Amino acid sequence: MKRSVHHFLVGLLIFVPHFWQGNLNAQSSFPGSKGAIGIIYSGLGDNDAFYFQSLDGAGAYRGKGHYSLGIIYMRPLTKSIDIETGISYGKYRYQFSNASLGPEAPEPYSITNAVVDIPVTVRWTFLKYLFLNGGLLLGIDTGKEDYLDDSQTGIGALIGIGAKYNLKNIPIGLFVNPYYKMHSLLPFSMGKYHQRTDESGFRLGLVYYLR
Repeated sequence: MKRSVHHFLVGLLIFVPHFWQGNLNAQSSFPGSKGAIGIIYSGLGDNDAFYFQSLDGAGAYRGKGHYSLGIIYMRPLTKSIDIETGISYGKYRYQFSNASLGPEAPEPYSITNAVVDIPVTVRWTFLKYLFLNGGLLLGIDTGKEDYLDDSQTGIGALIGIGAKYNLKNIPIGLFVNPYYKMHSLLPFSMGKYHQRTDESGFRLGLVYYLR
């Protein structure tokens, strides 16, 4: 988890100055818009699986990459605040190993997990083209492939910062959104110890503004 947060912060430091220099004339919103629908791709970052407590003999999961695809809907609440929701399907790869078993331990092997996310987040636009976003999400672990120790179905959270640019004369916008997300922060399954996953990366989006 610490590694994911580190890469998320580094991404912010690299991304914001470059976008600031190249897009000073970007618009904050498309005039007359009643909202927007769009498509997103998330990835290009790290993922991890962990326990809040240290468990002897539990083995270790090492994140090996992730991506998700989805659709979003944004609705303006004020001139600078939007609410965003939608649905996305994400695939996550991990490598599992358990050195605590000694010489009898199996070789590390790969695990793939899939989660459907339904977020409800708030986006606050500032300095015309930059925004902060964050909120909660409902995660649904599909459980159809090799899976983690615990289901990722539950309530998670997302926080990020980004920039958006609207094309001139047509109701189309683009955005880039470095983010950090944790799944199953409040899991639906019962148990004293629960495995959680997190991820960091970039959300790339294309939206169409509704008249």
